[in-house]
Amino acid sequence: MVAIPSRIPRRHLGRAVLLLLVLALVAVSIVRFGGDASARQGYAVPHDGQLEATLGVRFTQAAVVGDGGLVELRYVVLDTQKASAFQNDTKHPPRLRNERSGKLAWRAALMKQGHELRPGQSYYLLYLNADSAIKRGDQIEITSGPRRLAHVPVR
Repeated sequence: MVAIPSRIPRRHLGRAVLLLLVLALVAVSIVRFGGDASARQGYAVPHDGQLEATLGVRFTQAAVVGDGGLVELRYVVLDTQKASAFQNDTKHPPRLRNERSGKLAWRAALMKQGHELRPGQSYYLLYLNADSAIKRGDQIEITSGPRRLAHVPVR
């Protein structure tokens, strides 16, 4: 049996219990939702002006997709003529190298969408991620001919 303090009249006991429950709920909410003010780091892909001028595209994202079996490399078209040459060169797609392990993803499926590329529009390449060569959180190097773009984070 719980002893009820004699100072609190019984008619106010319900309000006191309700007030304690509300204070407990507020405290739990602050600890659960308000205690961590850290935000996720932004995702940024490094840029190389010479690579972009050569290929006519800017790489914007590398992500492991398809339950880990594919790597998607997204890019934005900057120069439609150069980007068309880049996209039509099916024999020499860019190679992806995991900077940590050195493993390569080189078998690409070029996703050609339509006949005309539009400046500013995003397109993508898909790579077979054999033996899980590239994993989320890794950094890769994109190599196209003599040009390289290093430290590209993988989502």
